[in-house]
Amino acid sequence: MDIGSLVWNEYHGLLRFGTIASKTIKEDGWAYYTVAWHRDEMYEEQMKWRETMTHTNYYITEYRKDMLHLFSRDRLRDIVECVSGGKKCGYQKCKNKKCKQKRNLQLS
Repeated sequence: MDIGSLVWNEYHGLLRFGTIASKTIKEDGWAYYTVAWHRDEMYEEQMKWRETMTHTNYYITEYRKDMLHLFSRDRLRDIVECVSGGKKCGYQKCKNKKCKQKRNLQLS
């Protein structure tokens, strides 16, 4: 993972997408990253609510490498287009009825 890499993180059911902004190797040997999150309003709201309920700030600012996962912008776009019926996804076992992959298959 490098600065500028696209990553995702799952937090209590929220799927978050962001871009790595910085990387630090700490004394424990782990790489830690700061991430510029994209359209992260739901996480922000959850953190504010949690702080209101517990009077503790649980907002995460650095993420250990095992908390982040790389993703491809092209793959994500293909998945979104498949789900929305915009184009075939190319996955032969696609179960989405709207996917053009299904519409293009010949039934015998």
